[in-house]
Amino acid sequence: MPDTISVVFRSDPAAAEVQTIASAFSHLALLQGLSNSEILEVAGQAHLRTFPAQGTIFEEGEASRMLWILLSGRVRLSHATADGRQHIVCLRGPVSVLELGPVLDGRPFSSGATALDESVLAFLPRQAIGPLSTRYPILVRNVIDELCQELRRRDISTAIATLRDARGRIACGLMQLARQFGRPVEGGIRIDFRLSRQDLADIAGVTLETAIRVLSSFQRQGIIRTQAQIIEIVAPDGLVEPAGCDDCQFDCTVFGHRGRVSPTNGRNYSH
Repeated sequence: MPDTISVVFRSDPAAAEVQTIASAFSHLALLQGLSNSEILEVAGQAHLRTFPAQGTIFEEGEASRMLWILLSGRVRLSHATADGRQHIVCLRGPVSVLELGPVLDGRPFSSGATALDESVLAFLPRQAIGPLSTRYPILVRNVIDELCQELRRRDISTAIATLRDARGRIACGLMQLARQFGRPVEGGIRIDFRLSRQDLADIAGVTLETAIRVLSSFQRQGIIRTQAQIIEIVAPDGLVEPAGCDDCQFDCTVFGHRGRVSPTNGRNYSH
């Protein structure tokens, strides 16, 4: 499918908004297989909304009245634990769907979504999803693929939290983030997603103090380097042992996206 959808919309603001949404939707896995004109039709039912940094997009337990698609910026999906902490379920970058399952079954959102930067999102009303799926049956296949991938990601994250120690959890988290947001740079893999120590602690399910200690250890060993909340993995194989990749039964390729790099530089590890 072409990278962009080229349509001229003179001075009509509504038409310009549809063009903006359609150009982003052409990269959306959920709409793979649709023609440009079909994507334009879907985009015509969506609307744009901008959220400031740290703005709440939706809250955990809120009614799922619309499907949100992140077009630009960064979003954190999280839920509150029994002790009141926020556990990061996942991080999202462009172009991705937020919480598809609740929109399909009509139940409340199982996590809350917060914009980490100023973020632009498109939303489709929930009542538009059914008719679109009837009109374009390929969407049903895409929805199933999206849900299966999300289920596997969450199952793996839950299992890792149970089976790994703190060092292993953080190593797994870094490798998953490298699959999702990594790009090759001179001397390593850069995770193109700003991450605070607290973010990594919440992803791994450890305390902030533990995350700081483990990350400092990885830095001293020359496995990672950090600057301005950007992490570069300079020795990917150094994460393999603490992550337990050699004996791991999980297929962590589900954390990756097409065109992203493997954190183990092509070695045959599940992570």
